[in-house]
Amino acid sequence: MRVLFVHPKSGFYVGLLSQPPLGSLALASFLQSRGHTVRIFDHQVERDLMKVITEFKPEAAAITLLAASMVPDAMRISRMLKTLELPVLWGGNMASAIPEEAARSGCVDYVGISEGEYTLLELLEIIQGKRAPETVPGIAYADENGEYHRTPDRPFADLADFPPLDYSLIPVERLLSKYPFANRIFVMTASKGCPFSCTFCTNHEFHRCQRRAYPGEIIFQQVKTLAEDHGVDGIYFVDELFGADKQELKAFCRGMQNLGLELTWGTETAIGTLSRSDLEMMHAAGCRMLSFGLESGSAEMRRALHKYYDASKIEETFRNCREVGILSMALFILGLPDETPEQMRETVRLYLRLHPDAVSPSFFTPIHGSQLYRELEGSGSLDTPKTLEAMERKSIGMELQHLTQNFSRIPNKDLQVIQKFILWQFVFRKKQKITGVKRSPILAVAVHNLLSYLRNTGLRNLARGIWESAKLFCAVAWYAHAYPSIRKKYDLYAKNFGRTDWDD
Repeated sequence: MRVLFVHPKSGFYVGLLSQPPLGSLALASFLQSRGHTVRIFDHQVERDLMKVITEFKPEAAAITLLAASMVPDAMRISRMLKTLELPVLWGGNMASAIPEEAARSGCVDYVGISEGEYTLLELLEIIQGKRAPETVPGIAYADENGEYHRTPDRPFADLADFPPLDYSLIPVERLLSKYPFANRIFVMTASKGCPFSCTFCTNHEFHRCQRRAYPGEIIFQQVKTLAEDHGVDGIYFVDELFGADKQELKAFCRGMQNLGLELTWGTETAIGTLSRSDLEMMHAAGCRMLSFGLESGSAEMRRALHKYYDASKIEETFRNCREVGILSMALFILGLPDETPEQMRETVRLYLRLHPDAVSPSFFTPIHGSQLYRELEGSGSLDTPKTLEAMERKSIGMELQHLTQNFSRIPNKDLQVIQKFILWQFVFRKKQKITGVKRSPILAVAVHNLLSYLRNTGLRNLARGIWESAKLFCAVAWYAHAYPSIRKKYDLYAKNFGRTDWDD
């Protein structure tokens, strides 16, 4: 069959990394290896879907829905596809969290739940009339009478059964980013899932708290292809938990060194996963950046999130990274449910003590399918839309300045001041030098990637891009400087921590 994969856009986004359609690419590569003809339409960087449909003449369309912010575009595209009488299939994290709403929408024929390769293969057999829906595990659908059905979960596949990604299916050049440790970064995954069950995450639903790694030979083949065919000089692995298996980590580092490429890389991991010797081994293999989900400086809040480590371990990890020569990025969630001003002060103090090389302070947003989402919904604190049309109207924006709903005990203005101060200090502070790292100023990196985004998405986005960027800069500057009493309340002053890398 001829299958069109669609990666919806999620609105204007100012970020440091491009987001390639990795889910669509994995599914398309798999179907292609099984004899199907595939095409990927990435609405982030492509515009004329009707032209693609006319040229490709698909027999089915598969839409990957990763986040709530993609719902409006996914709905518009699905409605259009249905007018062309094309079967529409949804999959991905967000689709797996709302299968009933999607199945009842009238514009989605089948929803694939959790891992999608073999599920999609069998969904195509349903479309071809070769099997009945109830025989396919891991799907949801509404029958001709409108009755909702969900089949039993599908067991996970062996990742060795999946082929390497076929990068000829996407415009790699338009999906590269500049980053602090390399100039031509591409995003990859080396594993799926995570054994932890953080309450704000959907890992326990989508990956059932299981972590599985791709075979090393597949990873290294893909890295080599990206470097030799596309000039990539850096990889960022967006794994949920990198380095959990020590033997696997050693084999990975050895394999990266054996490639003999002038290439650096970064990834995401958890506090307590990597020892000092692990970091040294990773640095020797080209690792130059690690991101850590710290979420909160309060031990009480971390326990509530199922993050069981203390501040001393956090500080030790960041100190080891700096001494080894690996950039460290701290990810914080501001305004967690029932978080108090004192607990927020603990987060601020931890941030100022750590002095991370990079930081991402995000406002808390409940994610469909997470434990916190269900708890807030159950308590009546969260007004949850019951249909896709309602989600479409209430879709969450991705702008950093957008505080959608505050579930904490901290005033909205305080949260804005804390986030904007951290962003301002991070961008404009004096830079530390780390040996072996192509330390590009973070503001220059952000501007470079913004211009690339605008170039890739067309001139009609130029005015909006300038407007949204100006709004973000003004919001950061205003909140970071206009409320000295709030800064004092949360101890946001360099002199209190002996900092000399930014001015009060």
